[in-house]
Amino acid sequence: VELVMAFEEEFDIEIPDDAAEHIQTVGDAVKFIDEKLAG
Repeated sequence: VELVMAFEEEFDIEIPDDAAEHIQTVGDAVKFIDEKLAG
């Protein structure tokens, strides 16, 4: 939970709870953030 909040603050994005539940690895987080920033 704290990591998701840190990602939201650092990258100025919103990560819905259902998406956060699927982020299990660093790779998952990188992929999600990359896709979110790409639009």
